[in-house]
Amino acid sequence: MRKLQKFTFPVLIGIFLLILAACGGDDDSSTTSTTTTTTGESFEFQYVCVNRTLLPCQVVQEFLDAVRTRTDGQIDIQLTSYPELGISGFDMIRLLEDGTIGMGEIYSGFVGGEFPVFEAANLWGVYNSVDQWFEASEALQDDIRALVKRETGGGAIVGFNYYSSNYFFTKKPLNTLGDFVGVKTRTHSNVLSDLIGPDGLGANPQTMAFADVYPALERGVLDGAVTCGSCAVGQKWFEVTNNLTGPVPGTFAETFITFNGTEWNSLPADFQAILKEEGALHSERAKAAALNSDVESEGDLIELGMTHANFTPEMLVIIKDAAKNAVIPNWAERAGGFESEAVKLYNSKVGPVTGLYVQPDGSASETPQ
Repeated sequence: MRKLQKFTFPVLIGIFLLILAACGGDDDSSTTSTTTTTTGESFEFQYVCVNRTLLPCQVVQEFLDAVRTRTDGQIDIQLTSYPELGISGFDMIRLLEDGTIGMGEIYSGFVGGEFPVFEAANLWGVYNSVDQWFEASEALQDDIRALVKRETGGGAIVGFNYYSSNYFFTKKPLNTLGDFVGVKTRTHSNVLSDLIGPDGLGANPQTMAFADVYPALERGVLDGAVTCGSCAVGQKWFEVTNNLTGPVPGTFAETFITFNGTEWNSLPADFQAILKEEGALHSERAKAAALNSDVESEGDLIELGMTHANFTPEMLVIIKDAAKNAVIPNWAERAGGFESEAVKLYNSKVGPVTGLYVQPDGSASETPQ
């Protein structure tokens, strides 16, 4: 089991920021808290999260409740999820654009096939730590807001959700590189498939909806799967796998809480301001919850009977090499090459964090571009 001290400081910082924000911060911060002036109007929305059994979907309920309270019940947002609506999440950008979904959660890994630019911060395998991932992710947040607005035809991000470190859940141990070869493993993004696939760790990546993974593991359709620790607890993967390997360093995921543009523009300015304020508070709560679950979920899974193994130093080097030689080049090609908007964003804001830059020929190296 990983030592608690590794994450204690960032967890405390996240909780401190949450308490500070909830209490209003310093004496001047009250001037930034919007007072409801709109009366006599009501708005009802559904918020579509990945899966209501997952921690981030549970944490978001506090955000929905706070918005309802601050608008005197005039905004009522009910929680639903991808499985309940029969969607996979891979077309969430389009569903938000055409108004099929009024408010939903965008995960870059799901939409990255059509929009690789959203994966610029989630090139897993390139990071050495969770702190490094947060640095890159936060460097891109303003760009992500602008990109989501453009690609959804006016949609607005009001906050972010966070999913904690990802592990391999398998029926057999993964102690060496050879153990990965041919293992049928569910992935949830093209990036992850590149990392664990034939050009990376040698596994056999399989893409399927999150809700379908448990029965696939149970029936032997899959030999393993990758997800965050708390996600596996929520979905009870410990019942259908024996071995927990990891985490892969820096494999947090950020999702975008997004309104359809028409729905957003229908809201009065004071309601929009309240949603943004509560969304900012939620983002800090979600970050603190993810960091805390990063400490706790591994222990929970061990207590539930799983056998845990950290990656050896040799395997961590192999993972980093796979990111350099497969993940980054393959992503850069999907994104449109060296001159693409996505690669330029990566090189300017993520490369300085990871120390790896996309080169004109599409390879990755330590040479800045």
